[in-house]
Amino acid sequence: MNLRKTCPDIPDDWKGGISETSRLLGIDRKTVRKYTLHLRARCMANAAPDSAAGRIRISGAEAKMIWHLL
Repeated sequence: MNLRKTCPDIPDDWKGGISETSRLLGIDRKTVRKYTLHLRARCMANAAPDSAAGRIRISGAEAKMIWHLL
């Protein structure tokens, strides 16, 4: 795993896909998806996909939470 030592400087209102988030955090796409679904189910916030196509959009605040969980 190629995890960064410091939290990436991402604005809280940033939105990106799983691939973009995994590149920023330096972790696998499957790990990002797993933690995103876990956080959304736990917090009951944004439980539904953000777009009609079913693609998951991750905010900057969620990306930082995922990074802190790891």
